[in-house]
Amino acid sequence: MVKIHQIKGLYKFEPKYTFSQLEQNLPQGFEKKIQDAKVYKAVRRLTDKVYPTEENSYEKKWFDFYLPLKRRGYFILVPMGIVLYDKRFFLAFPHSNVEVLTGKEKNEFYLGLIHQTLEFSRILKKDPRIVAKAIPFDIRTGRVLGKYVLEDLLPIEKKEELLKLYGDYLKSGKKSCGVSLNDYLNAAALCYKAAFGSKTNGLTAEKMYRSWADGRDCSMLDIKNRKSKKNFSHWLNAESHCGGHPFEIVFSWQGHGIHLFPPGLNSPCFTLRVTNYMYALAFLEMVKALIKNRIPFKAHKLKSVLDYLSGESYFTVNTYAEHWIFYSHED
Repeated sequence: MVKIHQIKGLYKFEPKYTFSQLEQNLPQGFEKKIQDAKVYKAVRRLTDKVYPTEENSYEKKWFDFYLPLKRRGYFILVPMGIVLYDKRFFLAFPHSNVEVLTGKEKNEFYLGLIHQTLEFSRILKKDPRIVAKAIPFDIRTGRVLGKYVLEDLLPIEKKEELLKLYGDYLKSGKKSCGVSLNDYLNAAALCYKAAFGSKTNGLTAEKMYRSWADGRDCSMLDIKNRKSKKNFSHWLNAESHCGGHPFEIVFSWQGHGIHLFPPGLNSPCFTLRVTNYMYALAFLEMVKALIKNRIPFKAHKLKSVLDYLSGESYFTVNTYAEHWIFYSHED
């Protein structure tokens, strides 16, 4: 990091605004609109200084502008992108956008901000290495391997062992000729017992399902003849698309948990899928149980789950994705 006095000594430059002022002036939601001819002209002047990063017949994009700011005695740079579309400028800040059009409004803060960015761009041209020193870690975006983020990792040999076990099982080509409600609940019970162990003691297959599943079963448990494949198939085709989650056998408040889809939904076998990777280890235990009991099934994206658990998948930093983290000085 760079102290303010160092910037003043090296470049005779001191930022006019603080990072907290930027936060106060950014939109509370996602986007705001500024109709100020002076701000528009200043942004035009800034973009005229450099070639676009991307350009087509509809728009131009510049990705490499940096706002010079002060924060707690340090000099920092905050990345800012600019898009020109249909004679409108869009300023892209971390997690928010500002649309700039010509008009009669007066916005001294944004005008000063653009002027500061323009002034500092001359210094940046002389010493581009300062970018690496001045962008705080809580603002930078990028990605990092999971092995540097997760505390408990699945050993690589365990990953390879399970992939081989699953691959060999698929070669057997086992298929299902349809299932009854009892067949479905019994397959789910195998999953529950494998994942939750002693918590399933004394519970019937139905009670396990009622304990861990989503609860919106689209009347699946109301099927009268639970031994009939024909009755289950009729419900599957006519009622299972009610908008509920009858096959989410492990419910999650965040996204979805674990699904066990029965044969018949475009597949000649069960499909096991985990969405919220908080349940990834439970998912693996279910996979092993279904293989052990010779249940025809496919494990959706098993390799991706194993990559995650073994730390071989990437986490985005300070941006949202399937796996992501936000940097914090405290942790």
